[in-house]
Amino acid sequence: MSYVRWMSQLPAWLTHMPLSCLAIPGSHNSGTSDLDPALGIAVDQTASIRVLGSTCCGSSVVRQWSKTQHLSILEQLKAGIRYFDFRVALHPRTGDFRFVHGLYGSLVEQTLWDIKLFLLQNPQEVAILHFYRFYNVGIEAHKQLLAYIRTILGELLVPRPFSGPSHTMWGTTLNTLWQTTHRVIAVYNDDGGADFPDIWHGEYVDSPWPNTNKANDLINFLENNYTNKHRYKNDTFYNWQGVLTARTKDVALSLSSSLEGRLASSATASFVKWLRGGKVPGPQELNICTADFVENHDFIPTVIALNQHMRDIPRPFIAQN
Repeated sequence: MSYVRWMSQLPAWLTHMPLSCLAIPGSHNSGTSDLDPALGIAVDQTASIRVLGSTCCGSSVVRQWSKTQHLSILEQLKAGIRYFDFRVALHPRTGDFRFVHGLYGSLVEQTLWDIKLFLLQNPQEVAILHFYRFYNVGIEAHKQLLAYIRTILGELLVPRPFSGPSHTMWGTTLNTLWQTTHRVIAVYNDDGGADFPDIWHGEYVDSPWPNTNKANDLINFLENNYTNKHRYKNDTFYNWQGVLTARTKDVALSLSSSLEGRLASSATASFVKWLRGGKVPGPQELNICTADFVENHDFIPTVIALNQHMRDIPRPFIAQN
């Protein structure tokens, strides 16, 4: 089954729901499919990792433990991913902006053009681009990066907050966006974007980090947040992260393995099982769900299917259904 245009295929009543209340599949560390050892160990790494990267086969180990996605950004879009977690660095030697995680990946500028083309070809799809962390990016570099984002995406960018007259961000629905040219919510975790009306600040996305390398602890973390309704800012996006974080010991004891083989596959499998256990989207329930290697374990179709089970409809929108 194709999920290239899954937003356009939602039942009409769901297109009137705030995007912050829909179940939206996302990718963690989205831009890592083509990490390139030839570009050197990235500036986001510690001194010990730099030493490892300088040894024989060291950069291959770093790549195996830094890669979190097999699919390119365009391939992820075609697979149904609509939230992207971007870590960006200014390469100290080449001076270009690249996605980063241990090593340097693809060019940010080219990826923005790919995203634009996809959305123009699929005009009822909406993407959330979260520029989450920056490395070696100073004030002037932020200005340059923001200029790339705003120039390339242009009128596709959604003004912040895109809302009805009295509901803050809750007016940001598919139905309202379809009546405009806006298709991209660009979230930028730096104050450099504050001066631009089409760049959303990082406070619009709450992303609790499980920070564990154990699947059981991950599920306990998610269950606690869900059951106790720790999601309290109902008019913001909320990112449920179904990921495990490798410790130095994990890498040291499994140099020939990888993040996928050692941690990520079990994390995604456990996350999907948890999602299928009666979890639903809503104003204090599920929203964005992110995972590593998103094509595995039926992650994407599982998240999208959850929208059919929404039951806690935000009160301001009941009249429209």
